Amino acid sequence: MCTVVILGCDNGLNIAPTDSVTQDFYWNRVVDAEQAVNGVYSHMDGRTMTLDNRTDIAFQLYASSPIVPSDGIVSSTWNRYYSGIRKANDVVANIDQVEVGNLEVLERLEAEARFLRAYYYTQLTSLYGDVPFPLEPSEISDHLPRTDRSEIVDFIISELNSIISANALPVSYSGSNVGRATNGAAESLLARVALRNERWQIARDAALSVINSGVYELYPSYEALFHYEGQNSSEVIFDRQYSSSGTNYNAFSLSASSIGGGSGVEPVHDLYLLYRLDDTEYNIEDFNDPSEAYENLDPRWGYSVFYTGQPIGNSIYDSSPNSGTPDQVGVTETTTELGYNLKKYIDYENDSSSPSTGSINMIHIRYADVLLMYAEAKVMLNEIDQSVYDAINEVRQRPTVEVYTIDETTHPDAASLMQFIMDERARELAFEGLRIFDMFRWGIGTEVMPGTVYGAHYQNSAGEIYLMTAGYSRSFNEQNHLWPLPQDEINANSSISGNNPGY
Repeated sequence: MCTVVILGCDNGLNIAPTDSVTQDFYWNRVVDAEQAVNGVYSHMDGRTMTLDNRTDIAFQLYASSPIVPSDGIVSSTWNRYYSGIRKANDVVANIDQVEVGNLEVLERLEAEARFLRAYYYTQLTSLYGDVPFPLEPSEISDHLPRTDRSEIVDFIISELNSIISANALPVSYSGSNVGRATNGAAESLLARVALRNERWQIARDAALSVINSGVYELYPSYEALFHYEGQNSSEVIFDRQYSSSGTNYNAFSLSASSIGGGSGVEPVHDLYLLYRLDDTEYNIEDFNDPSEAYENLDPRWGYSVFYTGQPIGNSIYDSSPNSGTPDQVGVTETTTELGYNLKKYIDYENDSSSPSTGSINMIHIRYADVLLMYAEAKVMLNEIDQSVYDAINEVRQRPTVEVYTIDETTHPDAASLMQFIMDERARELAFEGLRIFDMFRWGIGTEVMPGTVYGAHYQNSAGEIYLMTAGYSRSFNEQNHLWPLPQDEINANSSISGNNPGY
């Protein structure tokens, strides 16, 4: 069994592997329980931006085909979540054995493990549907049948409500405990799992409780929110904590070649269209120069995406054909194929000297998401009032964004509001690993995924503006709104006789 420890550091909770600890050593003291719970945190999602390659807003060749049971991401994601669940079950089953230590701390640690288990089951049911549902300590080799998604969701909601009503988690932490699950995280996760499963009233009430708590607010700088400056800010509700001296990752490796990256997450034209502020229909013939295509855009586009003409490091990003730069489109295996590159989570000033030890915390839940969840739940309940517009406009009026607001005259009904919320979630939450869950729950994959993948605007020798394409076309069928169970699981588990429909 692998465990982790907390390292005291200014950034808060840091998970770093250590040598194994015997079962006899566990459950004697509070520190033993703490180490066990830290092990549950170690299976949280990292580099979530790569999930967007499986959606309509980003592209990577390896992710361009519909997913199949043998894909590595199917099994690795499944195994990681279940590893976290197994460790959480061990904590819940054994923490009562601890006889020495602060009872309040032990109760909080148990609540953290239960919260994380609920988080992992939320992710599993959202991706795979019906899944095995162990709540007791188990072995990897145990053959467990699938449980209906709705039953698991009922448990998650009940578990989170129990944690919240008992005030088992604090409002906030300080020092090396920053990054642990809070009451606000539990309420926000409750809103998320309810929204993903059309439990609209629960989602509304949970999101409203977070809003009314007064604990959270939007961080003024959208760009800096995803730099070191924005870490542990008032917008962050739950994240995975990193440390340059402990667990870290290299965000640069997913970005532009000129900063040492491999163009691992490429934004696409369909995302660009969502950031246009011009309410006229897009027509490429309106542009006389490629640069004109990037005028009058939502500022969040420029904070999230590298495109030709933007500063990058100590230079200017230029992916144009024949530009002769390290970012010239399609020149090497590491350069972009479509022209754009990932900018969100790239803090060049602070990480350029050692990108491989990057440690910007990976945000999983933030206040802007809660505001949009609240608005969506209200719309789906047909409770369209001023609070819906206020929640949406608060996100859009963040300092450094400040784009036009909406009201009952521009979006008077549920249909127009819902479409706007869907688009706004893509704009606000791009490259945060949430688009795939939105695409699945809305059932829009067959509409937004199929077809040729386009990228940046360029100009040919005849002076015509065109969209870059590398010749790739994506397909998506109705069954792809759920991932398949891993083929290895099907082969090894005698209690599971078949996969999700279509696989």
